[in-house]
Amino acid sequence: MSKEKIFIISGEDSGDLHGAKLIASIKQINPNTEFFGIGGNRMQREGLQLTEHIKNLNVIGIFEVVKHYSRIKKIFNNTINEIKKINPDKVILIDYPGFNLRLAKKLSSLNIDITYFILPQVWAWKESRAKTLQQCCKKLISIIPFEQKWFSEKNISVHYAGHPLSELSNLTFNRGSFCQKYSIPEENKIIVLMPGSRSIEIRRHWRIFEKTVKMLQKQHQNLSFVLLEGDNVNISSSVDVIKIKQNQYEAIGVADAAIVCSGTATLETAMLKCPMIVCYKLSFPTWIVAQMLSKVKYLSLANLIAEDGVVDEYLQNQMSAKKLAGGVNRLLKNENRDVVIKKYNRLIEKLKTNENPYASAARYIYD
Repeated sequence: MSKEKIFIISGEDSGDLHGAKLIASIKQINPNTEFFGIGGNRMQREGLQLTEHIKNLNVIGIFEVVKHYSRIKKIFNNTINEIKKINPDKVILIDYPGFNLRLAKKLSSLNIDITYFILPQVWAWKESRAKTLQQCCKKLISIIPFEQKWFSEKNISVHYAGHPLSELSNLTFNRGSFCQKYSIPEENKIIVLMPGSRSIEIRRHWRIFEKTVKMLQKQHQNLSFVLLEGDNVNISSSVDVIKIKQNQYEAIGVADAAIVCSGTATLETAMLKCPMIVCYKLSFPTWIVAQMLSKVKYLSLANLIAEDGVVDEYLQNQMSAKKLAGGVNRLLKNENRDVVIKKYNRLIEKLKTNENPYASAARYIYD
C-alpha cells in the first residue's frame, strides 16, 4: 500500500490502550502509515507522533470541564490547526465524546475520512448525538454488543468489532510467582485497589479507599493490598500498599477481590475473573445533572453490557468506607465468589467474537 497519514485522537488512559493496539493492527495492513495525534505513552511507543499528551485532557464532569475550559479550548483549536497542516488521509476518533464529537462537527467540512472507534454511549443519555455521528463520520465502529441493533433501529450503520477486552479472559497467571515477586505471604488474601486514572478521581476516591483499607486491616490478619497506579499518577498513601504501574493484569488475575473505580477497569477486572465491587464519586452538581439525564440502570460497563447486576455498585453517597469494606467481606466468602464467577463467564461469552477486535476495526477502516 502507498504511504498514508492518519490522525488519531484519544483523550484518556483507556483510549490510549485501545489506540495503541489499533495502531499495531493498522500497521499490519499498511506498514507505510504515519500516525499523528493526541494520545498517551502506549500510543507513542507504537509510533504515534504526539501533538498533545492525554494527561492535559484528563478532566471529567460537566462543571470540571467548565473550570478547565480555556485549556481544553486551546488544545481543541491547536488540534484543528494540526489536522489542517498535516492533511491526513484519515482521522480516527477514540471514545472521549465531549471533545471528539465537537471535533467531528468541525472536521466534517474538510472532506476528511472520519472514523469513530468506541462510540459515545448515546443510548444512555443525549440520544441526539447519534444523528451527529451519522452526519459527521464516514464509519462507526462499536465494541458493545447491543449497540449495533440500537443504531440500526435508527437507520444508522455500525460495525461491531467485538470487545477488545474479551481476550483478557484467556490469560492465566501464577499466583505463587506473583506473591514471591512482591514478598506477599502465599496464605494472604490479595485485594486490588483501583481508585481511578485521573487526578480528580484520585482526589475524590483515595481518602475513602484508605479508610476502607484500615477498616479491613482491623477485621482481618492476612490481607495484602495492591494499588494499581496509572502512568501519569503518583498516589501518596498513609496505608501499607504494594504499588504497581506495569503488568497490572497479573495483579488483577491473581487477586481475591478488587475495589474498582467505575470505567474500563470494571470490564478488565470482570474479564480477568476477579470478584469486585464498583464505586464512583462525582462533584455534587455533576451528579445531579447526570441523574437527570441518564436513562440507564447501572454505571459500570460490566453491568451495562451484561444488562444485569453482575457486580455491586457504590455510587456517590453510597461510597463510604463501611459499605466498601462490607462489599469486600462478602466477596471473600467462597460461595459469593462462585456466584460472581458464573456471571462473569456468561458476560465473557456475550463479548467473544471470532476475529481480534482491533484487527476487525482496522480492516473495516480500510474496507
